[in-house]
Amino acid sequence: MTDPADLAHEVLLRVAAFVKTLPADQLADLASGAAKLELVPKGGRPARPAAAPKAAPALSRPVSEIESMLAELGTRQAATQYLNDLKLTVAQLRELAKVLNVAAPAKATKAALTTTIVDATTGRRLDSAALSMR
Repeated sequence: MTDPADLAHEVLLRVAAFVKTLPADQLADLASGAAKLELVPKGGRPARPAAAPKAAPALSRPVSEIESMLAELGTRQAATQYLNDLKLTVAQLRELAKVLNVAAPAKATKAALTTTIVDATTGRRLDSAALSMR
């Protein structure tokens, strides 16, 4: 039964037998176009492709500008205030930490991320300067 006409006839007979078993409301939906028949492979529906990961939201300022500003600020409080004034989201702070090579906990809050970034940039520089003055 490799003749396309014979195959088409066999398929139409199976579809007719299936459609005959449908309830009236589903049959009406098929007739009106509100529903459709779909070909599904024998093993079931193929798996949907995984959703592409979301891109990190863009920062309000270039990373190089933020990095140089954190390097110039004289206190941890000023650096914290600077980051808070940028009104970065948690996702943006994570991206900033990643670009600055600052290890940040996976479930860190906005405040914890800010503190981690400040400690790794401004804080580390201030600690180094204080130690070299001794």
